[in-house]
Amino acid sequence: MIIGIVGAFDEEVEKFIELFHLQKEDDVIWNIYSGDVCNKHLVVCRSGIGKVNSGAMTQYLIDHYHVDLIINSGCAGSLFSKVKIMDVVLSSYVTYHDFHPTRIMESNVPEQGRIQASTRLIQIAEEAMKKLEVDNYYIAPIASGDCFVTDANMRDAIYTATGAYAVDMESASIGHICKLNQVPFLAVRTISDFSDGVEDFEVIAAYKSSQLVKEMIEAL
Repeated sequence: MIIGIVGAFDEEVEKFIELFHLQKEDDVIWNIYSGDVCNKHLVVCRSGIGKVNSGAMTQYLIDHYHVDLIINSGCAGSLFSKVKIMDVVLSSYVTYHDFHPTRIMESNVPEQGRIQASTRLIQIAEEAMKKLEVDNYYIAPIASGDCFVTDANMRDAIYTATGAYAVDMESASIGHICKLNQVPFLAVRTISDFSDGVEDFEVIAAYKSSQLVKEMIEAL
């Protein structure tokens, strides 16, 4: 089995590199690390921030490494009050919050713009939560767009439009590319802020997601 892990920035992937003693691939374009873990081959990459970067990286992993599944690990902003900092959101589906009008998204994005994550990967993630005694998590939609959401009015508008529990800049494009290629995917995002520009714990949140995904990798 070949497992692809995508994170946007260094802190979202460095724990995997450290814990699994991964080696950097000899590639001048992408930051990709790989190694054998628990009888599986693991390919971890830092895509860079945003939908184009993460989408391009996802297609590259599929074309060049023939990954069997992709997990997007990292942090995200909460979109409404019950989802607290350090809560975890497992993507039930991913969608875009900046693809307008909605009818165009629905006719040009798989599954009418609500791209379903792998139920098997969700189940494995839940088992990892139980093992680590993490009970503050949700299986819920995640919305993505090419902007930092640091304003409460924008945050509330995204929640109203999408129903998503968390917002980031990569999950939807990763899911989109995976769905087009029939590759199972899941986004695992730990909440780092309330999408209001007030406080941000992205490093701690990214490391928490890494710990959860590590347990998933070992269980797969």
